[in-house]
Amino acid sequence: MNTVSSSPATPAPARRRLLPELPRIPLPAALPELSSTDLKLGMAGSGAVFSGYVLVHMLGNLKVYQGEEKFNAYAEFLRTAGAPVLPRGTVLWAARAALTASLVVHVGAAGMLTARAWRANGTLLPRRPRRPRERRRSPWEVARRSMRSTGGVLGLFTAFHVLDLTTGTRPAASRDFAHGSAYANLVASLSRPPVAVAYAVSMAALAAHLVHGIPEIANDVGAGSDRRTRRRLRIGANAFGAAVAVGNTTIPVAVLTRAVR
Repeated sequence: MNTVSSSPATPAPARRRLLPELPRIPLPAALPELSSTDLKLGMAGSGAVFSGYVLVHMLGNLKVYQGEEKFNAYAEFLRTAGAPVLPRGTVLWAARAALTASLVVHVGAAGMLTARAWRANGTLLPRRPRRPRERRRSPWEVARRSMRSTGGVLGLFTAFHVLDLTTGTRPAASRDFAHGSAYANLVASLSRPPVAVAYAVSMAALAAHLVHGIPEIANDVGAGSDRRTRRRLRIGANAFGAAVAVGNTTIPVAVLTRAVR
């Protein structure tokens, strides 16, 4: 008489979302495939450009509290910087070109690094280790895990911001938009509550992006090797991100409360 030994059934392994084999696009001989180190350095350099830009941009935005005349004079200075040696708008368009190039490098490097991580993991989305329920994520960990999402928010905000206050394209721009009237355009735009709220949310995303991004810049260039330096970088990044976000967010609040009008 044959007996069949019964053994506890083993649970079926969780199904994984497999990533289909991505085709490799051949690059010209002059463009060899970049290493992950090269891509991280590209992200660090472009991130440093953007970090400096958001600080300068915030300081310029805060001139709105000095009144319409001085704010418009600052906007005119940006358009005429370098004159009469250089034609009108040369410096401004050079800055825009540098920012656009930095954006292409930053987004392109991030996309390539993400694709490589997915390919190495073999899944469409990287698997995250399960953490104990009683352990809560620190704000630093939340910022680290939200880099792609906050970057997407900032990309959408930047596109809207350009259409709203630079090109005056409807429906992003207000009905009262007029080229050359920087102060009036800013007030008219942020007088719309949905736009003001979107602006504030985007500044929160910017703060989260900076909080993790700035220490990563230092780490990628080898400046955050020891624990004390990393701690100082985190403190500095927190202060920088908070200052930029709070400074910019005061503007829609001031417009909605009619402190600026």
